[in-house]
Amino acid sequence: MRTALLAGISAISLSLATSYGHASDLRLVTKALPQPQDPTAPPPYPKNWDSWLGQDFLTRLINYYALEWGHAEAPPDPTAPPSRRKDWSPAPQSSPPYPFTEWPYGGTTNLGVTRPSSVDSPLMVALSKTELGKALNAAHVQVYGWINGGGNFSTNTVKPGGNWPAGYMYTPNTVQLDQAVLIVERLPDTVQRDHIDWGFRIAGMYGENYRYTISYGFLSDQLLGRDKFYGYDVPNIYGEIYIPFVADGFMIRFGRYYALPDIEFPFSTGVVAPERPDTVRVLHELR
Repeated sequence: MRTALLAGISAISLSLATSYGHASDLRLVTKALPQPQDPTAPPPYPKNWDSWLGQDFLTRLINYYALEWGHAEAPPDPTAPPSRRKDWSPAPQSSPPYPFTEWPYGGTTNLGVTRPSSVDSPLMVALSKTELGKALNAAHVQVYGWINGGGNFSTNTVKPGGNWPAGYMYTPNTVQLDQAVLIVERLPDTVQRDHIDWGFRIAGMYGENYRYTISYGFLSDQLLGRDKFYGYDVPNIYGEIYIPFVADGFMIRFGRYYALPDIEFPFSTGVVAPERPDTVRVLHELR
């Protein structure tokens, strides 16, 4: 391994030195060479992708997962309005690898870049042909969620709590349900500037992670009184009123919501996996 590594470094150094030494002999290339197409890239979405999914709930759910497999983005919607203001700065990140394209700053839905019903939700796509789905879509209400399990290996054998406080999974050598989350929400339209809009979110969670979101006096007896391994919490119960006539937009949020997102972000879909190296997580999205 060492020989191969040193050889690789030597080859790179030689190549760089050779290129530098003959830089004056190179001509400027003004036309980019065609790039070979990645043979592993998924095929483009068909134009009639929605009709391809089928009609009943289960068929549409399975086919939508199959349709999105390998793609970095959701299928395009030609009828969707622009997703950001024309005078707004471009998105700072891409997803993947990040779980977001806009830097989340907490306390408000992102201004200037949020449209109602903009979450990519296989569950909502599967429901769209049903009467319930039609009613939810007409009200711009979405339902989605995920199931996140994990496990850990540790040299500690004390159960429970042997990994504490070094790891989120405080009991060593376990496989557990981290969180099962179901979200019902309506996003306010913060791209438009001509009318006041509103939104809300109700997010319920069950699993071991409830102990990291629980608040004293609100469902807290299951942790503080009984120290249950699995429990439930509602980390988000809030409403929002968006007023576009103040500055570039003014958002009023009231209710219960978590703090600024970071490594301590309670929902697994909002954290880049390497930020939590002490756990091995398996995430299955039901969105």
